[in-house]
Amino acid sequence: MPTVAFKVFYDGSLFSGFTGSTNSIEYYLRRAIRYFIKDFKLSKASRTDPGVSAIGNVVSINYIDSIRLVPGMLNSRLPNGIRAWAWAEVDEGFRARAAVSRTYVYVMPWLYEDIDLMRSAAKLFVGVHDLSNFQVKEKGVPTTVMINNVNIERFGDYLVFIVIGRGFRNKMIRKIVNALRMVGSGILTIDELRDLIELRIRKPIPPAPPYGLLLLNVNYGDREPNWVLSVDDISYVINYLVNRWYNSLSNSFIISKILHDFMDINKLFSRI
Repeated sequence: MPTVAFKVFYDGSLFSGFTGSTNSIEYYLRRAIRYFIKDFKLSKASRTDPGVSAIGNVVSINYIDSIRLVPGMLNSRLPNGIRAWAWAEVDEGFRARAAVSRTYVYVMPWLYEDIDLMRSAAKLFVGVHDLSNFQVKEKGVPTTVMINNVNIERFGDYLVFIVIGRGFRNKMIRKIVNALRMVGSGILTIDELRDLIELRIRKPIPPAPPYGLLLLNVNYGDREPNWVLSVDDISYVINYLVNRWYNSLSNSFIISKILHDFMDINKLFSRI
């Protein structure tokens, strides 16, 4: 029984989230797959919210057929703004959902927040915490998560937040980012943030807007697939990000740096 995995890029501003409607990314992926394969099971690494984008979300497809499903086939049936840019044949037990870590990036304008103070506050999130104040609660969904790292960098007039953890809950990244910005702006003290994290205060934090957030990468540790990159489709992703989506010089620089650091495609830039 063949099982294949794909790395998928999408512009979240064009769709109504990863799943849940006829304008979702999952709807278009399933429609494209169904054009070639009628019976299949799909697993996704992340169900991003409406407005949230991704460079490296992962889906795995388990099916009974002799067809070899590759990115070009899917992309021929996908709308503009969604692209599969890498693929791998994986074992039958592989599921995209079972990731070791997920890396998210949030880009926002710098409005003179105290970055050193924000970095000190960011350390409070690292480790295992019950982040009930930083998520939209869903029945049956655990509130405790493990966060590996929260990093904040300034590039010119922009702040870039990089958050890495095993898994995150509904709107959690955006609430964490907004809380850190509130600290940097003097709206929230570090002690108040600590009380929110340690649940001495029960007060939900509002989320930052969705359009600055993107899922950068999904990691599977020892089970990381042997990805085969599609140069033409990577070219599409880079051109889309730089020329259409983030069309300012500052944002283009940020996106290029992100691509270099996390997609491991430095060797391809000379060919694009």
